[in-house]
Amino acid sequence: MFSVKTISLLIAAIAPLGLAAPAGNETIEADYWAQFCNDSGCSQGCGESVQVSNPGCLNESGRKSILFHGTSGGDYALVVSPSGNCPCQNACESVPSGATCLDISQYGSAQSFRFISGNCAGNNC
Repeated sequence: MFSVKTISLLIAAIAPLGLAAPAGNETIEADYWAQFCNDSGCSQGCGESVQVSNPGCLNESGRKSILFHGTSGGDYALVVSPSGNCPCQNACESVPSGATCLDISQYGSAQSFRFISGNCAGNNC
């Protein structure tokens, strides 16, 4: 027979494991990912995937499209900068919900990009 003290220790050791495990019917929301590509059709020379929810600067000059995958979970916009390291915004475009490929060839002279949550603000370059 186990003593009350032994049973209490077992319960204390096992309880956190049960609390940390997700229930069978829970889903974990996926993030939205983007890959900058060399052609306007999202099929050639696509780079590493980056999280769209990360507002960091992406020095991706010369890219012509963005391949999206995952679940957006919100509204995002692409901020375009004329020089590296995203110093300002000279163009901005909303990312269409459910988009899989966004042609950015019209921003051929842009040197850097970043994603923001929500809508575009005014240009400030």
